Amino acid sequence: MLQPGDRIGGRYVLEQRLGLGGMGEVWLAELEGAGAFRRRVVLKMLAPERRGDAPIAAMLADEARVVGALHHPGIVAALDYLETEEHGPVFVLEFVDGASLRTVLKLGRRQNAVMPEVLAAHIGAQVAHALHAAHTALGRDGRPLDVVHRDVTPDNVLLSRAGAVYLGDFGVARAAGSAEIELRDAGPKGKRGYMAPEQARGGKVGPHADIFSLGRVIAEAADVDCGPALRAVIERATAEDPRDRFADASEMAAALLHACPPPNDPDRALAEWVQTYAASALLPARSSAAPVPRSDPPPAGRPSAGDPRRLERAEPLFAAVPPPRRRVLKAVAATAALLFLLLPVALLFAAPRRAQRFLHTAITGALEPAHGRIRITASPGEAEVYVDGAFRGMTPVLVEVPSGNHSVRVGSVPLGRWRGMDVRVKDGIEYRVEVDLSR
Repeated sequence: MLQPGDRIGGRYVLEQRLGLGGMGEVWLAELEGAGAFRRRVVLKMLAPERRGDAPIAAMLADEARVVGALHHPGIVAALDYLETEEHGPVFVLEFVDGASLRTVLKLGRRQNAVMPEVLAAHIGAQVAHALHAAHTALGRDGRPLDVVHRDVTPDNVLLSRAGAVYLGDFGVARAAGSAEIELRDAGPKGKRGYMAPEQARGGKVGPHADIFSLGRVIAEAADVDCGPALRAVIERATAEDPRDRFADASEMAAALLHACPPPNDPDRALAEWVQTYAASALLPARSSAAPVPRSDPPPAGRPSAGDPRRLERAEPLFAAVPPPRRRVLKAVAATAALLFLLLPVALLFAAPRRAQRFLHTAITGALEPAHGRIRITASPGEAEVYVDGAFRGMTPVLVEVPSGNHSVRVGSVPLGRWRGMDVRVKDGIEYRVEVDLSR
């Protein structure tokens, strides 16, 4: 069994295990070069009992081949691939000093903090740019690699301590020249909660499947309170028919930035959010003598003295503890005219969720169309829900829609059963739809 301090391939020294699964394990390690050269890296290796498993070894080798051909600042970089006699194949990757989007969202919500939609859109746009680079990458012969990630989820979107966004884990990616390795009892590759319908059915998938998955990721990050502009982007990305989605990931990135223009310094804003709400998930910072991953700027709020981008103010963009509502209301009463202009921006980042909803209703409620809700459940198990052709989640789900007629489609790919219905929604009323997929 591997232990911290073990040396792999002669120059990679294990520090700590980051993950362990049925097929492999992931370790944080340090690359020891000549002289005083040191660099933190991540090693992906097969589990000891799998090292003689040729199909699993081929999957790791194929992942290394695909990622090694991709060059984009938003894709976790491949650094090395080696075959060792004692430990089998080893894939060496760039170390991202941060946490996954799923971890950041989970820890934030434990503190009653919902990620602002401008940050969710910014993250989505950066991942879309990375996907576009993968989808359009060329091989050494100049031919398209036809890479499809097939596993875009919050677990595989990494947010660095410095506010950079990365797409990682191409372990089930498909590319030109890849052998489709069939594993016993394996279904469609990817995570079902984020799969496009064509992917869940086991059909042929292309870049539009990644666009669908990214739409689900953004919907999860932005929560249910996102505005109509961002919601329209999500609905188009998650359309049931691939032809109704964005033409490519680059177009989706542009739509996200148009729907939610980013703050002046999005990297700093994201760094503040990560360091405020997900600090417990970050590894201890290295000393100043330690190598700096890639070209990330210094952590937000602590710029180096020689950094030409040094910030003039160090106050956080996000309050670690949301201010009590009484304090907000008192401030409104004291300076109503000024806060009418400034409070929307301040509360977007600092107020508790209930205050955000109150503010949104008070300022924009008169301008928005009437809305109602549809609460949809299904049995047995989970089912996919589409409203007016756009994916809205897995059952049970509560969907907010404008007043009027709406087409609802509920179904399960594993069961092969779907039900459709029309629901007429009136303002302020919640409708319940229960779907039986047992027969």
